[in-house]
Amino acid sequence: MSKHNLDQFKILTPPPAQAPLVLVRAKESYKTWHKHLENVSKIDRHTVGVKIDEIFLSLLETIFRATFTCDKFEKLSLVSQAIGKNDLLKFFLQIGWENKVLNHTVYGNIILQLDEAGRMLGGWKKSLQDKTPTNK
Repeated sequence: MSKHNLDQFKILTPPPAQAPLVLVRAKESYKTWHKHLENVSKIDRHTVGVKIDEIFLSLLETIFRATFTCDKFEKLSLVSQAIGKNDLLKFFLQIGWENKVLNHTVYGNIILQLDEAGRMLGGWKKSLQDKTPTNK
């Protein structure tokens, strides 16, 4: 089969949908954390480092799932869970900073990014609450 004929069989796929900004910010903060992780001592990497990494990945997964779910109640639940995970993550990052697992610069950068993501999640939740009827 010639190259021209093969071109006829290519499946055209639409360009990927742009990720919501809150997911982009959360991914950027994880990228900052992940780059720093290799500089963390072995004992800290296997204790608080693992915990931070697990919460980060769980937060990213929850935001991703909230982005693509169609059910309004499930979306609201997932956004609420993401807010809780974001807060929990900041708590464990603070523990890491207090125990010198993270330096001031890395900690500050990650916290600023997570604060921004938290504000976005809060706005998203408020928007969903305004659109979702309550059971009164």
